[in-house]
Amino acid sequence: MPGIQIGQLLVEQGALTEAQVQHILKVQKISHRPFGDLAERLYGINPRAVEDAWVQQYLRTVGVVDLDEQTVDTECLRVLSRRQAWQFHLLPINRQQELHVATSKENLVRSVNFSSRRIDEPVHVMVAERKQLREFLMKHYPVPQFIAQYAENL
Repeated sequence: MPGIQIGQLLVEQGALTEAQVQHILKVQKISHRPFGDLAERLYGINPRAVEDAWVQQYLRTVGVVDLDEQTVDTECLRVLSRRQAWQFHLLPINRQQELHVATSKENLVRSVNFSSRRIDEPVHVMVAERKQLREFLMKHYPVPQFIAQYAENL
């Protein structure tokens, strides 16, 4: 299934024009820099807009998973501490060819950054609804309610 390009999403957001996208693509062929990086450098696009476009691209490509349909391997839960799970809203699910983890769209960027730096194995990130993810975090990494409420604002 072909994904939607970040440039298209930035046009949809009104952050770039089609002509600007074409210019960035030409520069990208020469420089081999990421599209978002070039959009920021060449046209002053807010990094948050690029991040939002990347999240939308990821969601449109992989969709949202229902955690009730996933089998949680309790052995995988040991990969993260309770603090890490809540801080990054990240839930290890199971291992197939790689470690499958779930996060919410709101925490996707932070979770990907954390897992790429701190988890020492290939990771496949799935996106779940925030409310359902929090319920699963509470089930597998229980904390007092005040800590869960604090983590909501991270």
